[in-house]
Amino acid sequence: MPLPKLPRSRGQAPAFVEKAVGKKGAAFAGLLFHMGYVLLALVLLNVIPEDLQNYLFTPAGVVVVGTIFPIIESIRAVCTFGTDDDTIWLTYWLAHGSFSYATEFVDSIAESNPLVKEHWYEFEFFFFLWLSLPVTDGATLLYDLVTRPYLVPVLQPIKKKLEGKLTALVLTAVNAGHIYMIWFAFMMMEEEAKRFIVIAAGTVYPLIASLVAVATPKGSDDTFWLTYWSCHGILFLAMDYAENYIGEVPGFYSLLLCATVYLMLPLFRGADAVFRTVIAPLAGLEENLLLRDAALLREELLEAVPESRRRDVCARAAAIFQEGQTRAIVQEEAGSNGKAKHQ
Repeated sequence: MPLPKLPRSRGQAPAFVEKAVGKKGAAFAGLLFHMGYVLLALVLLNVIPEDLQNYLFTPAGVVVVGTIFPIIESIRAVCTFGTDDDTIWLTYWLAHGSFSYATEFVDSIAESNPLVKEHWYEFEFFFFLWLSLPVTDGATLLYDLVTRPYLVPVLQPIKKKLEGKLTALVLTAVNAGHIYMIWFAFMMMEEEAKRFIVIAAGTVYPLIASLVAVATPKGSDDTFWLTYWSCHGILFLAMDYAENYIGEVPGFYSLLLCATVYLMLPLFRGADAVFRTVIAPLAGLEENLLLRDAALLREELLEAVPESRRRDVCARAAAIFQEGQTRAIVQEEAGSNGKAKHQ
């Protein structure tokens, strides 16, 4: 069963834990519960067979738990009606993106330091599980305790300024021919610098925009940015794999940077286009996406039509969706318009 369909705890302790602590309150129960998760992780590290640990606590194991599975769930969420599951997984990507970007350097250290390598991937594995599991719901807990009260008020005005400036910058660079100068300067950089810029371009502004989207009641922005993170996650996985073989090929990171900007900016709506034409059909969710579009169209229709006319308009809209009815309705409307003109 997909995780978004399970009840989310928002990081709160189960009822039996709150009952056990009594008057000490929900906050203490929550702290005790999450400490219990840490204790459980430590126990598992000591009881899981070493051969299995060699598969789980590796970069591949972390990618499966922290990226691939959330991408699958995010794709399902985008293709279902309603935005609650969109918000759940967008909140996850907020935590995941912030953590991954802030700790990008640790992976390099882990490759050369066996002690760091041994424990870092263990920590990442259980941390990403803590963020995504419904019973712990760590991503929502971090949002409620840190992001919403402290970061949203600061970053909300910044997002509005950034969106306009980024769009203007891209249009200016393309229209004025400056794109060649930017590309040449980018090509002259070291490989590590290029990689850092690509990751920063695909992470910093989307994180700010996603944070603002989660904080606002309107759910369409949640869906837009969840679509982006689904596409960006796949692009990042492809980059992470391909750079081992073709990372030194001239133009590799330039292509990735262009793809990231295309997916990211609302000016292009590239993520939505890629999702609809490639990802949804491959996932077998094209019909689900069309049904979601139909439901959203109904909501827009109800908002735009006066209440006294809604029943009639909805009936006519339903008839349009019935096979063989569209042409008859069009002819009827054409006849009505013709009579009105003669009158």
